[in-house]
Amino acid sequence: MFLRNCWYVAAWSEEVTRTPLARTFLGMPTMLYRAEDGEAVALEDRCCHRNLPLSMGKIEGSDVRCGYHGLKFDRTGRCIEIPGQPQIPPDAKVMRFALVERWGLVWIWPGDPAKADETLLPRWHYLTEPGWSVIKGNDAAPVAMKCNWELNNDNLLDLSHVTYVHPKTLGAHGADQYPVQTDRRPRSVRMIRWMPNVPPIPMWAKYLSSAGNVDRWQITEAELPGHCTVDAGFAPAGESTIDNLREDSPRIRVLLTATPETESTSYLFYAQIRNFGVEDAAFTDRFRRDSRGVFDEDVVILEAQQRANDAMPDAPTIDIRFDAPHLAMRRLVREFAEREKS
Repeated sequence: MFLRNCWYVAAWSEEVTRTPLARTFLGMPTMLYRAEDGEAVALEDRCCHRNLPLSMGKIEGSDVRCGYHGLKFDRTGRCIEIPGQPQIPPDAKVMRFALVERWGLVWIWPGDPAKADETLLPRWHYLTEPGWSVIKGNDAAPVAMKCNWELNNDNLLDLSHVTYVHPKTLGAHGADQYPVQTDRRPRSVRMIRWMPNVPPIPMWAKYLSSAGNVDRWQITEAELPGHCTVDAGFAPAGESTIDNLREDSPRIRVLLTATPETESTSYLFYAQIRNFGVEDAAFTDRFRRDSRGVFDEDVVILEAQQRANDAMPDAPTIDIRFDAPHLAMRRLVREFAEREKS
């Protein structure tokens, strides 16, 4: 199941060049490239003559020429040249998808282009905000995941898993004993966990030499269809509340989204943003190397879930108390899917 009238991340900006880039979004083969003026373009990845992928052709100016029989298409998807034939049939065209480039990412709208609304982009302005150090995940390339895209939402809205999946970095004994609050919003779900007077997680202790207990928080907001912002930080014990977080406290914001490729595969795009050690390039490199394993650990879990789901699709499952946020998100996705049908 997919939502089509939504924005998805198609690529990091630096991935889209004058060389055709082939990707599949929501089961639709798509070609990305840059026109001569720098505009990012997304076309259906096929020639309307004999269906050879246009990504196997070449870019000429702002147009693309099919590598089979030479038909040329402009950036709108309209065929503008057929070798040896002056007449061009009116149906000689392919679909163009709405794109917008923002914060170093290229966003694609797979649904009705007339409904593309830039105000529905997630609030990921942190990627270009001063005072934060940005690490683009996987060296500014998507992680190809062999799992359904919604499993990423589930994972990030239930951070109790960090105790068991990431014990050496994000895990902390007893964090999964603290309750979560679920906030349901018109287009998003927010999970909040407040942990007062607890030891810092291993990552904080390693990098910041923190001594003594702290007040910690985990906040995840998932915006439709699955753009997740994780806000994690801490302050000296007794100096903050969940309603009054210290903005100058050490914190990490992780931006993650899984763009569906097919029903059982997806692309994970992520970035880590922090407000400490911002100008320290050596620290940034070390942080990048050390934290890469956290995301790799998550992918192992999600892909294993998908294999089990595929092998035992009718196996009964149960829900526990920490499932409330991601169950609310699944209901929200299905509510909007029904709206698209009507």
